[in-house]
Amino acid sequence: MEVVNPTPFAMDRMIYLDKNAAERLVVVLKGTWSVSPRGEISVAETQAAIHPAEAFRGEPGESSILNEAELGPAKPSTDVFLVGSALAPRPETRSMDVSFRVGSVGRTARVFGERRWDSLMGIESIEGSKPFESVPLIYENAFGGKDASAEDPKHHGEESRNPLGRGFRSEKSKAVFEGALLPNVEDPRQLVSHPRHGLDPVGFGPVGRHWMPRRRYAGTYDAKWMDERAPLLPEDFDDRFYNAAPPELVVPGRLKGGEPVEVTGCTREGRLALLLPRIEPWAKVLVGRWGKTFPLELDTVTVDTDSMELRLVWKGEVPVHREAARIRTISCEVEGEKS
Repeated sequence: MEVVNPTPFAMDRMIYLDKNAAERLVVVLKGTWSVSPRGEISVAETQAAIHPAEAFRGEPGESSILNEAELGPAKPSTDVFLVGSALAPRPETRSMDVSFRVGSVGRTARVFGERRWDSLMGIESIEGSKPFESVPLIYENAFGGKDASAEDPKHHGEESRNPLGRGFRSEKSKAVFEGALLPNVEDPRQLVSHPRHGLDPVGFGPVGRHWMPRRRYAGTYDAKWMDERAPLLPEDFDDRFYNAAPPELVVPGRLKGGEPVEVTGCTREGRLALLLPRIEPWAKVLVGRWGKTFPLELDTVTVDTDSMELRLVWKGEVPVHREAARIRTISCEVEGEKS
């Protein structure tokens, strides 16, 4: 098999079995742009590699996802991610808002410096927020977490939408509130006011495969599946499982390029605005004596204000059932602006 990639971007491919046990070829193209503080973009000299598997910030499963697996089936719609930190505009800053928007989707978070619960005569209150320079926008700093403080394990629990965060308490928790850290990142429309106040976790990066609401799309893995389907995907598997962004950052459809991007609170200038490049990638596969040309659609947009990069991932699929061994050539081309 020959792979031809005359583009300046990274390219890879894989073959997987869909839930009907049919072989499908996926072609992945990933482009990286350097971003200036004024929002000017240029194709990066060093192109980021396509990640074959998830990479975590720490222990897998016990820390947030740094890079999602990009070598996999196409998503049914575009994900957008923000990698970065809230940067305080002044030394005395104790709280600030961060916002992120790409096209029609986006979200806003209120970011605080370190805060802890205090208690006076049995009444809980929040200590004043400490000044901060920067706060990473990661799930570890958002509401969530686990609580195994109850004596009976059946009363242990976790925040199913973010088991890595802080502030979660199970119904019969024995955890001590006084001195406990509060979340740094919250929804400004729903700020914590009580130690047992449940909140919606606020994040900007990929969510875990076993987190809600993502896992509800994974399908049913029961005895019937074991007897009749394994190792294939369950019949009720939903392709929306492949979307890794929080629901607020999943585009209802596909981004095409040219959409505006705006980030506030994550750069020293305070605001970053740019336009996604207008690019139309396509792939061509030659299998035996037949060939097919097909478009690659925008799968993922990542704005990284830590490294000042924009990363786009496109994917396209074509059926190659029982013909994978006869694939002769896979090639990619791009049309439109690259910078």
